[in-house]
Amino acid sequence: MSQTPVRQTDGPGDRTTGRPPARVLLVDPIHDDAIARMRRTWDVVVRLRPSADELLRLVSDIDVIVVRSGVRLPATVFEHAPNLKVVARAGSGTDNIDLDAARRAGVVVFNVPGQSATAVAELTVGLLLAVTRKIALADRQVRANVWNKPALEGVELTGKTLGIVGFGAIGSRIARIAGGFSQRVLTAVDRVIESRRDDLAARGAELVDLGTLLAESDFVCVAVPLNDRTRGLIGAAELRAMKRSAYLVNISRGAVIDESALHTALRDGVIAGAALDVHSKEGQHSGLAELDNVVLTPHIGAMSADAQRVIGDVVVDSVTAALDGRAVANRVC
Repeated sequence: MSQTPVRQTDGPGDRTTGRPPARVLLVDPIHDDAIARMRRTWDVVVRLRPSADELLRLVSDIDVIVVRSGVRLPATVFEHAPNLKVVARAGSGTDNIDLDAARRAGVVVFNVPGQSATAVAELTVGLLLAVTRKIALADRQVRANVWNKPALEGVELTGKTLGIVGFGAIGSRIARIAGGFSQRVLTAVDRVIESRRDDLAARGAELVDLGTLLAESDFVCVAVPLNDRTRGLIGAAELRAMKRSAYLVNISRGAVIDESALHTALRDGVIAGAALDVHSKEGQHSGLAELDNVVLTPHIGAMSADAQRVIGDVVVDSVTAALDGRAVANRVC
């Protein structure tokens, strides 16, 4: 995918009215098939990860912005985009979009939260295996011609207790995979509705409070959206409540975990290890990278070819619906 603006000027537009095609700006990468579909109908500009100043220049005559998590859309973007009608968040979450500004401007914003759930759940288990069996550390040692097998003794997943904080599309899929390891699954959710207990039990999960989950789980997976209630949800006190032999996996949002407290807990042996696919400050060096009992990935939960293809199709279909004035699934505002 080109890093420089690419314009498609021969799209058919609206043949019945003679209106020019909608102008679509892609600021984060999406699947090539989706881009090809867009170019058959719309005038497409691709400029990946533009600076804040460049973004303001680009949006001056744009109808649609397609964004993932790599670019922020603050109020100034909406103020500089008089033609903007739709913002498509090609993934879950909208914390990088000023939704209040979008509402004031009358811009439709939607996200695509469920299509990557399977990919994220599978990565969660991969991260758990990587940190508990010390796969990443073993890889680093072998590349350095170090063969210290005693230092690589790990723990097995089978028969242990898995705590899932949040039981949405991702959490429920993690629980399903956990069944293959004969794990006891605990879950803590934001709003406890007693009627959910039977539903969760039918899906192989016991509904408990967060304190019980932290105290009894061998592995804790955090899979919640970022909001005022979940920001800093797992801090120093919560980490101390976990078993010293426990492992933490975060695949929700970076700000849900107090990473400074996590660094201290890992360094001091408060918990055994952690794996993070999301970080409070993406693209910046973290002290966690200096620790051997941590596995870090750069927010790749949804980065499977299968998930990206589906996400791309949903984005194109939803943008089409929004431009036509039809209802859009997962509309945020």
